[in-house]
Amino acid sequence: MKKILLAGLVLSACVGGSASAADLARPVYKAAPPPIEVFDWSGIYIGVHAGYGCGRTDVTDHTLFGNIIPGIPTQHFDTNGGLGGVQGGWNYQFGRFVLGTEVDFSWSDVKGDQTSATLLIPGTAFRSSKANWMGTATTRLGYAWDHVLFYSKIGAAWAHFDYNDSVSILGVNVFNQNASETRSGWTVGTGIEWAFLGGWSAKVEYDYIDFGRRSVDFAAVAGVIPVSLDVDQRISQVKVGLNYRFGGMGPLVAKY
Repeated sequence: MKKILLAGLVLSACVGGSASAADLARPVYKAAPPPIEVFDWSGIYIGVHAGYGCGRTDVTDHTLFGNIIPGIPTQHFDTNGGLGGVQGGWNYQFGRFVLGTEVDFSWSDVKGDQTSATLLIPGTAFRSSKANWMGTATTRLGYAWDHVLFYSKIGAAWAHFDYNDSVSILGVNVFNQNASETRSGWTVGTGIEWAFLGGWSAKVEYDYIDFGRRSVDFAAVAGVIPVSLDVDQRISQVKVGLNYRFGGMGPLVAKY
């Protein structure tokens, strides 16, 4: 009986040891980690914006009229006012970088004026400037952290300006004329955009626009004395905006 029990114990040990060795040799498989969801900024979008513009206008008269009435000063005055409009563009995301283009248009009330005393003859010179609309066409490059996009932009800009030039000598108005022009320039800007719901995103942006110095012609005095002002225009904009990507653009994509 003892021999039978001993044989059974030896057999159990051998079988158990073989099973344990087989378990150790068998590879252990682990479940794959869940995918990490990353927001994709790619897509076509349109939106609206509102903001505030401020700038600097420099006006100089080097024409015959300015020489006839010596002492008309060069004027430097600030411009400011509200603006609002629409924008549209597209983005393409590769890795964390986002490349795209954007076109925007703003109705504007950015304006300013200055009245200065003439230097040699008692009198005043009044000049004013107003940007009625502004538009830009830019390339954007950004870096995305999921639903947040930091970007910079550079491109071309256009604006339509209205001007007034008025000169009075000894209380008598000797010249009062209006002029207007559409001017081109360049712009750079930077901003941050947050995708908060489906295709909706909100942004805050700063743009600097330089329209350079141009000559603006007014009606001639008495039809014979030409009047032309050299006008230098620079404007900064701060805008908040709301965008929407069409067709469910900007989906979540899975990456491991």
